[in-house]
Amino acid sequence: MTNKIQRFIAFLLVLCIPIFAIAGCTNKDVANAASQNSTSVNEGYSIDTKQTNPEGHLDVYMLDIGQGDAILLKVGDEYSMIDTGDIEHRENIVAQLKSMGVTKLKNVIITHPHADHMGGFYAIAKAMPIEHVYDDGISVDNNMYKTYEKWIDKNKIQRSTLRSGDVVDFGHGAVFVVYAPWTEPLTDKKGAPDLNNNSIVGKLIFGKFSMLFTGDAELQEEKKLIKEQNSRLFARVLKVGHHGSRTSSSEDFLKSIKPESALISNGMYNSYGHPHDVTLRRLQENNIAIYRTDTMGRIHISTDGNEWQITTER
Repeated sequence: MTNKIQRFIAFLLVLCIPIFAIAGCTNKDVANAASQNSTSVNEGYSIDTKQTNPEGHLDVYMLDIGQGDAILLKVGDEYSMIDTGDIEHRENIVAQLKSMGVTKLKNVIITHPHADHMGGFYAIAKAMPIEHVYDDGISVDNNMYKTYEKWIDKNKIQRSTLRSGDVVDFGHGAVFVVYAPWTEPLTDKKGAPDLNNNSIVGKLIFGKFSMLFTGDAELQEEKKLIKEQNSRLFARVLKVGHHGSRTSSSEDFLKSIKPESALISNGMYNSYGHPHDVTLRRLQENNIAIYRTDTMGRIHISTDGNEWQITTER
């Protein structure tokens, strides 16, 4: 074989290598790459982050919407939300957001796909642009969830799944450190993913201020969090899990968090009896100040990262 022919064969092999590489790249690989590119995780922070360098102010508003969760965050001049209330709250939530000067949302975190946490998304997304949506990746077969996914696709909203170890950077020194859920979901007695116990649980950190958000996490998820994180769960403020249900806020969980204050979002005279007396007693016995939307209305936390104040509407 002449040198000329050898060089020609070598040239053909070089051309073929990229083709083989592309052929070996499966749909799953492409999906994983797209997912990695779409997630807004800042490498400057980690699950061990205890404090950040704050810039300006952080405001947290637990909206008074009735039986559900809808929390508005203002970081600098940008707004984000954690949960969006129920379907029946849609008109109320949009009206509240507009009255507070909100015209667009940078981030929306849906802790889990129950109606009282996800139901308001459609109306909010219809009323204003949303840049990025984060959820737990667990789908449910109902019209509310289908509308949620269709609206995200229709408006080309960036979407990411959050797992333990992720950190969402809100900017200006405000970060959301994710502790749960996990790659392998916690399951119910039938072996299906338990929606409450796969709630996104994460800590909002801004300077020395910290607030733990728990969605509707119940005892099963709390136990795993204690086992894995324990003292990492420490936070100045606790968003009480599952609207103050007796199935959440266990004694050991509270001892890991050691919060000074606890916020509960629930409706006046709701049919579930939330918050349950046993949960209120546990909070009181641990000297945790209690704030609740049913009796106090909208709850506002204002902080510069060094000091913080909690005020209520009534």
